[in-house]
Amino acid sequence: MKVFDIALKDLLRSLRNAFFLGFGLGVPLLMGVIFYFAFGGLASEGGFDIPRVDVLVVNLDEPVVEYGGFSAGEMLVGILQSEQLAELLAVTESDSADAARAAVDNQEADVAVIIPAGLSAAVFDPQGQAEVEVYHDPTLTIGPGIVKSIVTQFIDTLAGSKIAAGVAYDQLTEQGATVDGTILQNVAMQYGEWSASLAESQGASVLLAVQSPAGGEEKGNLALAIVGGVMTGMMVFYAFYTGAASALSILQEEEDGTLPRLFTTPTPMSAILGGKLIAVFALVIVQVLVLMAFSSLIFKTAWGAAAPLSMAIVGLVVLAASFGIFVMSWLKDTRQAGVVIGGVMTVLGMVGISSVFTANVPGAAGGFAAILPLFTPQGWAMRAWQLVRDGGTVSDVLLPFAVMIALTVVFFSIGVLRFRKRLA
Repeated sequence: MKVFDIALKDLLRSLRNAFFLGFGLGVPLLMGVIFYFAFGGLASEGGFDIPRVDVLVVNLDEPVVEYGGFSAGEMLVGILQSEQLAELLAVTESDSADAARAAVDNQEADVAVIIPAGLSAAVFDPQGQAEVEVYHDPTLTIGPGIVKSIVTQFIDTLAGSKIAAGVAYDQLTEQGATVDGTILQNVAMQYGEWSASLAESQGASVLLAVQSPAGGEEKGNLALAIVGGVMTGMMVFYAFYTGAASALSILQEEEDGTLPRLFTTPTPMSAILGGKLIAVFALVIVQVLVLMAFSSLIFKTAWGAAAPLSMAIVGLVVLAASFGIFVMSWLKDTRQAGVVIGGVMTVLGMVGISSVFTANVPGAAGGFAAILPLFTPQGWAMRAWQLVRDGGTVSDVLLPFAVMIALTVVFFSIGVLRFRKRLA
């Protein structure tokens, strides 16, 4: 059929295009390679190695006797010394905050965690405040970042426990019940257990910052998870570029005069336009599959279960291609396209994949930083891929997939109608 002949011709021309080879495939692969070497390359067993972080912990906290000897300081020390973190952190306890800071200054330790005296008391005191100090070598980034994330998550859990205990106290006293320290401690502990289980299930726990075997990553290999996340973001980012650049060929051929001459042939306009639109979708498919294969072979990226992964692939391909068609249908010529692709698409893309860079930022999960990307089509594609790589099932990916399909229908319908009217 002529529609497929036209699609094949456009696809082969795009695959030979230096822009697509360099920008659509070369740049995202180069970004992955940069992050690959930034984290030390592959170790002897085919994985990434992160140097073990030497941590000095100074626990000045005192247990709260009236609340069953509750000690937040001992809990934090226990977390830092847990088996899950043994390969990442080498934890040593110290009695002096000044000595711990001096050890970091003399490069005898990487990080000092100083737990204040009133941490436990602050959990049950409505007006109580306490601050855990993380003192580190300023030349180090990854190790201190891991420790800060662990401490921040722990403090956030304590803050939530404090709020939960306060609410329970108010409600029980309003009902005339007698509230003792044991009840409040149980409420706080139950909240802490619930918070920890929720963080683990959402993949937000720093203790499980690396994906579990169910998610396809090596346990304990944080660098693999980081590079896999970066490659996912780059793939989403450049898929939308490719969709727009491929649809740009319609404007280019219109300016060159080849498209009007093609309309003088017996081939109907619907076949010509259909073939060019099919080529847009096909080019994005090629790009996504090549980047996935490269990342799997070189970076050992595991993309998740087959069914939800297929949904993410289909959603990304159709959404990126249809969005490119939609955007190009509003432009008068290729000069405008240069501004849009270089400016607008870049801004939308960076906002859409921003979750890659804010995943471990304290307070980012569930906040505005997590919602903002969903105002862009790239953000919904990124959400689907993140869920798949986190071990999500079909039901988990269903909502972002449905949104992507709905956006695809809107973008594609408007884009095709505008191009048909323009080329009629």
